[in-house]
Amino acid sequence: MSLIEDEKNISKCIDLAKQALDQGEAPFASIITKNGQIISEAINGAQSKVSDHAEILALHKAHKSLKAPNLSACTLYSICEPCPMCSFMIREYKISKVVFALVSPFLGGYTKWSILQDEEMTQFEKYFSPPPTIVAGILENEAKKVFDQTPLWMFGSKIKK
Repeated sequence: MSLIEDEKNISKCIDLAKQALDQGEAPFASIITKNGQIISEAINGAQSKVSDHAEILALHKAHKSLKAPNLSACTLYSICEPCPMCSFMIREYKISKVVFALVSPFLGGYTKWSILQDEEMTQFEKYFSPPPTIVAGILENEAKKVFDQTPLWMFGSKIKK
């Protein structure tokens, strides 16, 4: 996938995150693509169910759409770095590429905890994929503008101290 495609899909996540804000949710959004086509998208639903993170909802929708738990031909896009819970789900669904705008140095499954790049998990290949390719920082400034509208200050490379 190209940088242009990654930017287009992160831009879509940013638009979805704005919708989440308008609906009273935190501005988290995720989409999943296969062969360049969007197969699922989701916004955060954690206000009503704490485990309904955008990435998890998008993964479940992609699983249902493709009728298969192996999503190794898919890319997950997110407005911010997936948390540890979402990162484990990404590895279990076998996503091959993860692209996000904002890092999460306090909560991230890549920068804080090494779930997304953990090679040891691969020994349980029936359950976990090899580490996905990670692309971080796509449209970071645009995504940060959405988070700046909330008290969620702990995302992005320019963290408030």
